Amino acid sequence: MKENSIMIKDYIKQFSQFPGCITFPPCTEESITHVSTLLSASGFSTIPAEYKEFLKITDGLSYNGIEFFGSRNHNRPEKGYTFPDLAASTFHYEDYNFFRKKIILGRISESMIFYDKTSGRYAIADRLSLRSRREVKTFAEILQIFLDICKN
Repeated sequence: MKENSIMIKDYIKQFSQFPGCITFPPCTEESITHVSTLLSASGFSTIPAEYKEFLKITDGLSYNGIEFFGSRNHNRPEKGYTFPDLAASTFHYEDYNFFRKKIILGRISESMIFYDKTSGRYAIADRLSLRSRREVKTFAEILQIFLDICKN
């Protein structure tokens, strides 16, 4: 876990060096606990430990269409856009049994990024068919996948 925390911190640092990358102030432990409890009480996954580490560094990240959601939404009036939060993004799917014990962590283009508490895996899936395109064991691996795409 400690090694993954170091990798997450490094990947966020690398993302933040890209022109146009947006990060937000770190999230508080209280906010993380509040959102995690809210989601769990509604049948979704709690926030996984690695994603909590991400939120303690930045309460969301956006770059070139890649969005990782934070504990709260972030209004961006200069862009006419509100950056979504974990709870609202996940509750959007509350009528779908597929999303029980899962949490929506982000999106990119026509894909969503979610964590499945049952399997303990992170997935990148098509937003329409919900078919997983890629599944990995750690959030650090998810960040690395997108970082590699952005570098190429």
